[in-house]
Amino acid sequence: MEIHKVLLVEDDADIQKVARISLQFRGGWEVSVATNGEECLAMLATDRPDLILLDCMMPKLDGYETCRRLKQDPSLRHIPVIFLTAKAQEAEVKKGLSLGAVGYLIKPFNPMSLVEEIEQILQYREGKR
Repeated sequence: MEIHKVLLVEDDADIQKVARISLQFRGGWEVSVATNGEECLAMLATDRPDLILLDCMMPKLDGYETCRRLKQDPSLRHIPVIFLTAKAQEAEVKKGLSLGAVGYLIKPFNPMSLVEEIEQILQYREGKR
């Protein structure tokens, strides 16, 4: 069985910890962490995760701009992005999805819901290969 790789882009250490534990122990995935959009893009120069969990509000380069850059890059645009953020307004959700994200989860999040959302996206993606 293939172990999927998830890149978690989150600047809050507490959220990082909860998400990482959920993804590693409930999902069985390998998790890398970036603390901002610039770090995320730098990591993607050498590593290709199966999915990116992306916060919206981060220092240096926010999640929306990071997603926009990912989706403009032909070598990265295939990687599914799920926003994981406290921004719950409908306009924010629409903005994230319009940039190419496949999901939008609101913090605080249910760890099992997070794992289930990722499982569904990865299963769908594998079915399309």
